[in-house]
Amino acid sequence: MWYALDRYSECYHISHDEFTIKYYFADADEGSTYTWNTDVSTIVAQEIKYRYAKSMKKWNDVYFYSYNSDGTLVKNKVINIVEGTELDHNLTIYPVEGKNYIAETRRVGDSSVIENSTIIHSHYSEWEMRINIGCFYVHDSYDEAYINLVKERTGAHELGHVLGLRDVDSNNLCNANTVTQHHHELLMGYGSPLVDRSVNITYKDIAGVAITRGFHTDNDHKWLNCGIQSNGKYKLLCSICNGVKYLDDIDAYTYDTYNACSSNHTISSGNMMAVASFENQDYYKCKYCRYVAPFSNIVAQNYSKSTFSSDFHKCINNVEGLEYTFYEEHTCDTYVYLNNLSHRKSCACGVGATVESHYIFVGDIDSGSSYAPCMGCGYLVDLRDDYYNSIMSIITQVSTNGSYILSNGIVVLVVEDVQAYLDGILKFYRPDNVPATQ
Repeated sequence: MWYALDRYSECYHISHDEFTIKYYFADADEGSTYTWNTDVSTIVAQEIKYRYAKSMKKWNDVYFYSYNSDGTLVKNKVINIVEGTELDHNLTIYPVEGKNYIAETRRVGDSSVIENSTIIHSHYSEWEMRINIGCFYVHDSYDEAYINLVKERTGAHELGHVLGLRDVDSNNLCNANTVTQHHHELLMGYGSPLVDRSVNITYKDIAGVAITRGFHTDNDHKWLNCGIQSNGKYKLLCSICNGVKYLDDIDAYTYDTYNACSSNHTISSGNMMAVASFENQDYYKCKYCRYVAPFSNIVAQNYSKSTFSSDFHKCINNVEGLEYTFYEEHTCDTYVYLNNLSHRKSCACGVGATVESHYIFVGDIDSGSSYAPCMGCGYLVDLRDDYYNSIMSIITQVSTNGSYILSNGIVVLVVEDVQAYLDGILKFYRPDNVPATQ
């Protein structure tokens, strides 16, 4: 048993109404004078924050797959994690020192409680994390290999707690009666030593979140009949989540036969189904037993996309043995270079083609040659004045943060404006009419 929650358990996780987690690094814990750079330099503190946030954001690239009755796949995005502000966030991250943990996660405030026949779910909208700074930089106690593993794993692991996952098989869970911890192959596992623990989000981690986020419910099980057990009852096993049901009579259930795969788990066998994805790769699982492909064997996606409607396109995954179909909204994130000033932006299925100017990040400009890559199509924009007949120095519009548009239409962005520009909400003004900032 790799994970267990019984009817006497209470499961804490972020509210189903919260689709976005906005994190904020507070200067110091409440009532404490210990800050991010009390023991380390500002540069080291910034690197710690960056790596921790990057680890948490692994969950941005996770999807859980469910299937309609016609076999069409539905991709469920687990969560969206972005940086918030002091006035707009629901996850506060504090620096601490001298603790017996690497990091810890706490729920904040009141909860809404959902109780059913098996478990009590307590939904919290506000969360806190505390990270023990001493575990995040190289010093006498920790070498570089240890620190890199901590930075790679910890944010994602702690975010798993916000999503409702417990530490798997630690000494007080699953009736473990030994100091030897295992299930180190899971992100939420507590295998010992630390260097054996997974830094990747595995399918079992995703399956647990699919239940706490409501993507997989009692109505979504795909049952396998394991036969009559020693207790005289039929055992049904869900091929998606490994959930188990014992019944006196299974006539009312639709099911396949457990172990009908004969342990044939090659992609080409037809026994495998796509069940989740991490980044651009699919996890696959046997349709007829508990087998889940190890992380090293997950399969790169290969989509063909065609227009389905004005809002959606049809995606077909063409990996032999893992073929599936799903529909998704047009993303319009495909870029094709047109000329020195612009590119064409459209959806991969061809819908919504528009022409837009190249846009670059000011931090990418090479001071020696005045080149910078377009953040959309990747074209290396040449910013030398003589290239554009000395009109490059004319700035036509600026933002309140200092981004600007040149007379040829090329947009130069400061870091504070990048996301707003990509979201299409960044405002520009005439240089002589920029509103004052407060």
